[in-house]
Amino acid sequence: MKNRLFSLFIIVFLSVFNCFGENMSLNILCWEGYSKYYTDEFEILIKEKYDIDIEFFITFASDPSEFWNVVRLDKADLISPAHNLFKSDKNNFISTRMVLPIDLKNIPNYKNVIDFLQYNDFVTEGGEVYGIPYAMGQYALAYNADKVLEPSSWSVLWEPENKQTYSISADYVYCNIYISELVLGVPYSAIYDYDKSNKIVSSLILKEKVMELSRNSYSQWKGTASPDEFPNLKYATTWGYAVAVANAAGGNWKIAKPKEGSTVWVDHWAISRTLKNYPKKKIIAEEWLNYILSPSVQIGVVRNWGVSPVVSNISDKLTASEVKIFKVGDNYFWKSLSLWKNQSKRTINVFSKMDETKHE
Repeated sequence: MKNRLFSLFIIVFLSVFNCFGENMSLNILCWEGYSKYYTDEFEILIKEKYDIDIEFFITFASDPSEFWNVVRLDKADLISPAHNLFKSDKNNFISTRMVLPIDLKNIPNYKNVIDFLQYNDFVTEGGEVYGIPYAMGQYALAYNADKVLEPSSWSVLWEPENKQTYSISADYVYCNIYISELVLGVPYSAIYDYDKSNKIVSSLILKEKVMELSRNSYSQWKGTASPDEFPNLKYATTWGYAVAVANAAGGNWKIAKPKEGSTVWVDHWAISRTLKNYPKKKIIAEEWLNYILSPSVQIGVVRNWGVSPVVSNISDKLTASEVKIFKVGDNYFWKSLSLWKNQSKRTINVFSKMDETKHE
């Protein structure tokens, strides 16, 4: 009887997870840089552990809306949306079951994620986790320590003597609105909601503040701030990458801590519903989620992508400067900032018209 049960177990196991010399593909939609550095190492890992040959088909996202569109059409197995997209009012990945709950038993590296991001409300529901954090960053205020003292407030960007001495983002206009609101006294709880913000500061005053910030900037960057411009600047908004590059070239740039605070994004990896009926492939996808939390990949988050890691166990493998700039493992610091929140259609409509300045 025992032999029959054992044989039945083997048959069932092999039918569910037949790993002998198998080929498998994974379709990925992610931000550029989030996967290409690491696929070779992952392929070796999976080959050694499961005897599976993995083939990746990777597409780079150019707009956040692409994650929803691709998953809805069942054209991706793994995606890398920001935290605030999971429960978007417009396209809720979790309530519609467009993404699958993750079995944390298959993600042992999850224990190294900083407390601030573990079981975050943005990616959890009913005790299940639907997204694994990968990289994060603040819309930070950087300053040239060779030219100016550390500013205590975002308001330094509006001081007359600093016209044409700073660079801001061109494609993340909402971030410029957020810092304008913070300077005008709008708290974290209201900066993502036009109706709440408008009760504290009129939209006309806010709009002029945003336009002034844009008009008086030296430049407006796309993607990430340009370190080549930094010798000409006193200040810059940045994710952190440009500061590291500028300093490697002999600069002396630092990240300020404005009294008003800063906002934060966190990109996650998630598993698409395409793997719902493919338990073996889902396990391999979870191996990828565990792998992206490994020290080698999280160090790459800093050095290849130029943003902050989400784990607390790599400080000894980075330089002191990297640890300081990217606030590595600093749970208290990250908790003091504001995670981007979803905006209503009304807020999006109003905020999209805030900056009518055309920067030449």
